[in-house]
Amino acid sequence: MGSIALSSAPAGASRLSVAYPCWMEGFVKDLLTGAPLKGAEVTCIREDGEERDRWTAATSSSGRFRLELPEGSYSWIATHSAHIMKSQSEPIRLKAPYTKRVRGAGGILREVTISSERSRTVNISLSARPSVVLLATTSLLSSTAELEEAVGRYSEVISRREGLSASFVVLDSEECLESFGLRVDDPANWLEIRNVLAAISEHTGPCYIILLGGPDVVPMPEMVSMGTGFWYLPSDGWYIDFDGDGVVDEGFSISRMADVSLQSSAVAAALSTAADVHQAGGFGIYPETRLSTQCWYPEPVGLGEACREGDAICGSCYATPPYGICDECDRKEELFRRLSESDYIFFMGHGSPQSFATNDMIPKFNLDNLSEVDLSSNHPVILAYVSCDTAQLRSDRPTFATELLRAGAVAYVGRTQEEGTPAVFTESFEIYLKGKSPSGSYRIGDALSELLRQSVLVNGAVDKRAALQVCMYGDPTLKKSDNELYILPAMTSIANLSVSGSRR
Repeated sequence: MGSIALSSAPAGASRLSVAYPCWMEGFVKDLLTGAPLKGAEVTCIREDGEERDRWTAATSSSGRFRLELPEGSYSWIATHSAHIMKSQSEPIRLKAPYTKRVRGAGGILREVTISSERSRTVNISLSARPSVVLLATTSLLSSTAELEEAVGRYSEVISRREGLSASFVVLDSEECLESFGLRVDDPANWLEIRNVLAAISEHTGPCYIILLGGPDVVPMPEMVSMGTGFWYLPSDGWYIDFDGDGVVDEGFSISRMADVSLQSSAVAAALSTAADVHQAGGFGIYPETRLSTQCWYPEPVGLGEACREGDAICGSCYATPPYGICDECDRKEELFRRLSESDYIFFMGHGSPQSFATNDMIPKFNLDNLSEVDLSSNHPVILAYVSCDTAQLRSDRPTFATELLRAGAVAYVGRTQEEGTPAVFTESFEIYLKGKSPSGSYRIGDALSELLRQSVLVNGAVDKRAALQVCMYGDPTLKKSDNELYILPAMTSIANLSVSGSRR
């Protein structure tokens, strides 16, 4: 039958085996073919305890899972990199064996052990990921030959390399009306746009949605009613919350390729970058630069001997903002070189739409510095979901969301507000991207949307605002290159980590 990977302790607890009196077991299969899914993860969340503890098991080659659990009520989530996650919110009750007195023949009382409620069989069928990519915009986007060429090349490359089908839709056009039976009348009305996207999605099934243009072309929702009042939370996540419950829907992923005002040159550049990276086989992970908590790690993650934990100069100059960009610092050129050579960049510290800042909110790395960094050679993935406000868009001026992709980054993930980052998301996002999950690498948009949904399913309404504020710019269908190798030689010192293999 094959081995079953078990996690018999709640998340965050010791991974030593714990003997619990109850269990949940079953099989995970492909909905269409019925084939067992190896490496699918089933997570059970306790609904009736003081803490919302969770337990996770990965399926064996036969698709089987088994989770040992304490007595209680549980909901579950099933995930797989190539399939749409599925969740069950109706609690399943498990009860440990207990004794009960029953009256038998002749009126004699006897005690019997009841154990039929200690286990449940749950068989789960998952649907394959969507194959439709919807490039959605309005007639307000400046139409150029450059943009038309970029759309055409992107569509051709993802069809040939990924087996995905891209459709370019101008939501307020006659063509949209003819193809889908409705269109947007007011392109400044985000609710109207969402309703049209919902209708198109019903026609095509779950899909990847890439909004083309800045907020003057396709508005980013800001004030949204949640029943108990209005939330100010600018986020494209509202576009794929079709049922209006404040949680992104299963099976959908959304991102944006933005530009300032009605311009489209940055949109065309982002589409061209995405096509290049698809053609190359996917984005890279190594070398990576992590600012700020790991700059003293061995290369390629950190600077190794050049930067040590506890070094006062490093701590104030490079590890956290100002990243070596100050009058007293001498690592500015070194930083820019490392960023230019990296496939994967993680910014921390504080932030704004135009800069990353110190704890005193003094801007350091900002838009002006992009002219000193080459992002067009490695097309890095850039993460800034720790820093507040770094994913906000402006209609009248450039931001990181428009300029990082224009400069050559393949994807940029950040926060639009100061709501914090959900723990479930931060625990697993890089694991999903780097292919360290049992089922392998996720497409970046799938990892983002799925984990934001999981954050709310696991922690409840407390994580709704934090989850919805995380936005992505770039192509959600991209994933890590399979050709890239990260080799750790057998050495006594981890300071000699080396990297072998390249996707380029």
